[in-house]
Amino acid sequence: MGAGQRLLPGMPPEAAVGALSRSLAAGETTVMIADVEWAGFGARFTGLRPSPLLSELLGGLPAAAVTPVEPAEELAARLRSMPPAEQERTVLESVRAQVAAVLGHAKPASVDPARRFLEIGFDSLTAVELRNRLAAATGLRFAASVIFDYPTPAALAGHIRAELAGDERTPPALDELTRLEAALSALSPSDAAGAEVTARLQSLLSRWTDSGSNDVDVEVDSATDDEIFDLIGKEFGIS
Repeated sequence: MGAGQRLLPGMPPEAAVGALSRSLAAGETTVMIADVEWAGFGARFTGLRPSPLLSELLGGLPAAAVTPVEPAEELAARLRSMPPAEQERTVLESVRAQVAAVLGHAKPASVDPARRFLEIGFDSLTAVELRNRLAAATGLRFAASVIFDYPTPAALAGHIRAELAGDERTPPALDELTRLEAALSALSPSDAAGAEVTARLQSLLSRWTDSGSNDVDVEVDSATDDEIFDLIGKEFGIS
C-alpha cells in the first residue's frame, strides 16, 4: 500500500453515501467526501511550504519541522569541486534521503537506488512531495512526471548531478536513453511487441560495440551526440 493510500484510505460505502446524503440535504453541492488522516496529510503538505487552509483545518495539530537544506548555489559549487565519482555518490545519497523521508523510512540506506519509484510505493501524492522536496534542496525545477522521466533514484540522481555540476561530459543521449527505459517499462519481454523490441535493442547494441563487422567507426566514449542519435534513429525508424 502506497503512502498516499495510508493518508487517504478508502471509505466504507455506507459512510461515504451517508456523508454525501447529508451534504446534499444541507444544500452543499461543492464538497469532497474523504477519510483523511489529517496529521500525516497536513504534515506532508505543510512541511516545505505553509498552507493557510490546511493550518485552519488542522487546528492544534503540530506542524512538521522543516528539514534544513543546503543552499542550491553552494551545493552546485561544492559538486563542481568534486571528482565525478564523488559527485555521483553525494547526489545519490541526497536523493535517497529525500525518498526515504517521503516514504517514511528510518534510513536512506533502505532505498534501493535501482528499483523503480512505482515499485517502492510511490503514487501521485508522494510523487508531488518528492518533486517539491528536491526542488527545495537543489533549486531546480522538475516536471510533475519526474518519477516517470527518471524512474529510479539512480536515474534521477544522474539527471540532478548533470544539471547542478554542469558536467559537459554527460551527453544528452543518456537522458534520451533514460526516457526510452521508462517507455519500455510498460512492455513485457514475453509478449510480441516486447520480443521485437528486445531483438532490435540487441541488434543495436551489437552494431554499436562491434565496429569491425558493422563499419561503425566510433566508440561509446568518443561518439558525438549526433552520431548516437543517428544510430538510434536508423535502428528504430525515427528522425
